Amino acid sequence: MPKLQNCPVCGKLFAADSSQRMCRECFIKEQEKELEVTNYVRDHPKSKIPEIVENTGASEKMIKRMIAEGRFQQVGVNLSYPCEKCGKPIMSGKFCRECMAEMQKDIQDTQSKLAAKKEAQDAANRGHGMYSREHPKVKK
Repeated sequence: MPKLQNCPVCGKLFAADSSQRMCRECFIKEQEKELEVTNYVRDHPKSKIPEIVENTGASEKMIKRMIAEGRFQQVGVNLSYPCEKCGKPIMSGKFCRECMAEMQKDIQDTQSKLAAKKEAQDAANRGHGMYSREHPKVKK
């Protein structure tokens, strides 16, 4: 069932379902802009993102999304954008494979260190049971 929400582009209220990101009018404008970008890229296959933005008025975000969706490959052009960590050209996601692998390894290493630290703390806490407390001195 559609729910009412504001269009993130123009702010107008519209009935959204799971496939709609924006109101119908903005969706049509975006499709027209995507067609303009696709035509520009087809005519200028060596162009870079800043050049496409400047000559079409499309947002960099839109162009990156289109690259990630493989939209330019459909017209025989392989465009890329830089990995957010190292700057290497990529065609999808935010990071190249090498940076992703490095970040995953860092996460696994951190998780292993945290698990070892917790295990050491648990072992130390086991030693502080009822027998390790000091007993009050008995008066004679």
